[in-house]
Formats: sequence, C-alpha cells, structure tokens
Amino acid sequence: MSNKQLPLGTSDFKSVIDEDLYYVDKTALISDLIKGARVTLLPRPRRFGKTLNMSMLRYFFSNQQDYRYLFDGLSVAGDSEAMEHCGQYPVIFLSFKDVKQRTLDSVTQNLRIILAEAFERYSSVLEQSTLTESEVHLVQAIRSAKASLTELAGSIQVLSRLLHRHYQQPVVIIIDEYDMPINSAYNHGYYDELVGFLRNLLSGAFKDNPSLFKGILTGILRIGRESIFSGLNNIDVCTLTNPRYSQHFGFSEAETEKLMYDYGLAFEQDAIRTWYNGYNFGGITTYNPWSIISLAMNQGELAPYWLNTSDNVLVRDLIAHAPYALKQELEMLLNDENAVIRKPLDEHVVFRDIQRSTDTIWNFLLFTGYLRYQDKQLGPTGETSVALSIPNQEVRYFYTHAILEWFKEGGAKPYELLAILDFLLKQQLEDFAEAFEQFVEQSFSYFDVTGQAAESFYHAFVLGMLVQLQQTHQIKSNRESGFGRYDVCLIPNDTNKPAFVFEFKKVSHRRQETLQSACDAALKQIDEKNYVAELQARGIQIVHSLAIAFEGKKALVSFIQ
Repeated sequence: MSNKQLPLGTSDFKSVIDEDLYYVDKTALISDLIKGARVTLLPRPRRFGKTLNMSMLRYFFSNQQDYRYLFDGLSVAGDSEAMEHCGQYPVIFLSFKDVKQRTLDSVTQNLRIILAEAFERYSSVLEQSTLTESEVHLVQAIRSAKASLTELAGSIQVLSRLLHRHYQQPVVIIIDEYDMPINSAYNHGYYDELVGFLRNLLSGAFKDNPSLFKGILTGILRIGRESIFSGLNNIDVCTLTNPRYSQHFGFSEAETEKLMYDYGLAFEQDAIRTWYNGYNFGGITTYNPWSIISLAMNQGELAPYWLNTSDNVLVRDLIAHAPYALKQELEMLLNDENAVIRKPLDEHVVFRDIQRSTDTIWNFLLFTGYLRYQDKQLGPTGETSVALSIPNQEVRYFYTHAILEWFKEGGAKPYELLAILDFLLKQQLEDFAEAFEQFVEQSFSYFDVTGQAAESFYHAFVLGMLVQLQQTHQIKSNRESGFGRYDVCLIPNDTNKPAFVFEFKKVSHRRQETLQSACDAALKQIDEKNYVAELQARGIQIVHSLAIAFEGKKALVSFIQ
C-alpha cells in the first residue's frame, strides 16, 4: 500500500514533486506538444487534470530557475530530444479560472490584474531592458492595472516581444481555462462585449506572433470560430473526440487500477467502474482524476465527488428550459443504462446560440462531461455523428437529482417530495392527491408553467420525482401500451407491488373545460386506450390510474383505485 499523500486539490506540479505526493505520470504530454503544432487548444471537462498539466509545462519550459530535477525518473526524462527544450524559454503563464465576475467592468478589471501580475513576474527584466518611450508608458500602464482595454488587448503580444528581445529566445504562452470568462459573460449578459475583447487579446498572442515558440490553451469548450477564434486559423484543436493527446488527461483504466491497488481498494474495482468509468477520450477509456483520488482519500466510499465541486447552474438551466423532446431522450438514457442516442457532432460551441438548438445542447453536455460518446460515424455527405449515453452512476446521480434541486431553489423542501412519494407507494391516494396539489400551489409560483410548454413542465416534474424510485421501479414515458401511448408509468420490479399509470391534461378554456372535467377525460382515456395492458402482461395485479389536470399553477389529481 502506498504511503504517499494524495494530491487532491494540488494543481502546482512543483509542489506535487517536491512534497513527494502521489503522481500519475503525464509528462509524455511535453514530448507530444514539442512535436506538435505551434499553437494547441486542449479542451477537456473540469477536474480532468488540465491545470496540473499546464503547471507541469510551465516548469519544464521556464528559464527562470533550474527545474530539471522535477522531471527525474519521469517519462519525459527518457526523451533526449524533448529534454533539450527544458529550461530554455521565458514562459507567460495565465490562468483565467477565477475570471467569472457578474459585470463586464469587474471581469476586465480582473484581467487587468492578471496581466499586471504577468508583467510583474518579469519586473527585473523589464527594468533592465532598453525600452522606447512608448513602451515605457505602456508597460507602466499595464503593471499598474490601469491600461485601457485597447492597451490590455495587446499586452500579451507586447510582453512576448519584450521577453524575446531580452532573452533572444521565443516565448511559451500558456493560458489555462481560457473560456471561463466567456461562460460567465454568457450567464450574466455581456457576452458580445467580452468576446470582442478576448478575440483581440488571443489574436495578438497567437496569430502571426514572431516571438512565439509554443502556445497552449486549455478550457472546457472549443468556442466557435466566428466568435472567440475569428481569424485564428493556426490553432490545432484536439477535443476529447480526437485521439491525439487523449492519454494525457484523466486516468486510464490501468492507471486507475494501479492507484486502487496502491491504496488497498482493488477489491472495489467493479463498483468503481459502475460509479466512475464511462468516459471516452479519443477511443481511450478514461476516469475522472478528481473522483478517483477523492475515492481513495475517503477509503473507497462511493459518492458523487466530481459533481459536488461545481454548482452545475448552466447545465441544469439548459436542461430545465430545453425542448420537451430533448428531456424525453434524456429520460430514456436515464432509465436504460444500455441506451444510446445518435446526434450530430459539432465541436464549435457558440454560447449565445446554445439554447437555440438542441444539437448544441447535446454537444455542450458531451464536452462538459455530462454525456459520453461511444463512437463516431462519418455520414455520406461528410457530417459526423456520435452515439451518446450517460457515462456512469456519478453523472446519473446528477440527472436524477436535478429537478429536485430546481424546486429546492424555488423554496420547496426535498422531504416534501419524498413524503408525496411515500403516500403514492403506500397507496394512500387521497393523501397523495392532496399533498401533490398543495405542493404545486406553494412551489410552482417560482416557475413558468404557462403557454405551450406547460404540459412538458408537469411531465418533466413528475418524471424527476419518480426517478427517485429507480432502484425499485422502472419509470417509462410515452410508451405504446394497449391502443395508445400513456404519459408516465411507474412499474415495480416486484410484481406483488402496485403499479401506477399517469395521464396529464391541460385545461382548455376554448372547450370550456374545468380541472375536474380534464381529469375525467384523462381517466377515460386511460380506460379506453387500455393503458394497463403492458402491466397486466407483466403479471402485476394492482394497477392505479391517476389523472393530473393543470391550469397554470393549479393542479387537480383524480384516480381510479
């Protein structure tokens, strides 16, 4: 068993090596990047080792101190060609991971501070260098965090030029989590303004910069060319569907098994696969390092470690406001671990269009780690599609709890939902109806349940509530049964337990319906269409039919015992 401390939360490569923390060797990334393109973008989901890898690159290339000892005994040390580059270049290292303020002014001021610190790291060099009068004024403005946006947009290019001139060596520019400000800008409504600034900043750094040796960027997404990378046609983008560089992010099957063995958890391997396996990076089975290290630190206790590191707001909001068809397909993936859906692959995500296209949402969920792809297929006209599924139990946990979290934020308490389910399972249908109606009246004021999407909203809510029972029941939706399609069916694994068929009806004022008449129509439909046929074929003797009629934020439940 290993006695080494695990590096959870330690993203500084030097600290990992100097403190002799447990390290899964990813230094072969250095060799591949040296042989690769001049500028490389490596998008990966969060917590897959991006920042630690960027820190590793920073120490390897930096000429500020002798860091060669950090790589003794590691993979790159055996590559003599790569080691010729060790310690040879000035490095500009920027991290945008904390640039997520609510206003454009706050974000640009934060960027001013980050770029001022980058200049400050080379203060002695800048003070020794012979600068023109205009360069002196510009450097002073940037170092004091008072540069205009125009001056700031050219700051990386200016620093690389000055360092190149001083050291007579080109620079390495590393930007970690480059897209965090864009995510924040999308969430808080200043997307277009910020994208224009970042386009100029990155173009100055990476496009036709004669002072550049290598440029490396990481983030979660490849932002669309028409926005952030407009004009930057020299970037080699290797997303998680590309086989190149895939082995350098996340833990492989072998690396995971070794870590589990080193910490005495090899006997838990099957459970670990169920909970954390499932990602596919360029055809390589990949585990989330954060989850695996957290699991080892907690002596094998299975929990959703990765999901607990983020508020998941954007993902939950996208699903909450997604079209009904997308929610149905997600529900199918959730209820069947072997289910897949095939969708077009689009690696150019444009944030401002993310809610306009279901294909964009599917791709967003893939590249942020909430879905995995199983294969890629090239269509007859050149389009690429991928088969998507839910990666593992950890991510499945997110989907099954997402709707509960939405209502929790709206003021509803989770135990109220659990009490409603308890009434249902105990066949206390009067209590279920009263509790459900009361819950809707008290909680749905926080949500838009009007218009054409209202029925989809109720449908999604009931599915989200029932999915808490997936350990003991099957939850099916819009399936053929008898002579039609029921809305939702809750089917017990134990045929001696009761099953439930749900039908939803929106009150039609045009037909002068009431909540009661809509419920009556729903129950009649269940009976006439013989929706209980599937359940009876399974040998289930007890079946309850429930109608839920709704009118805006009011609901009525009727049932047949």
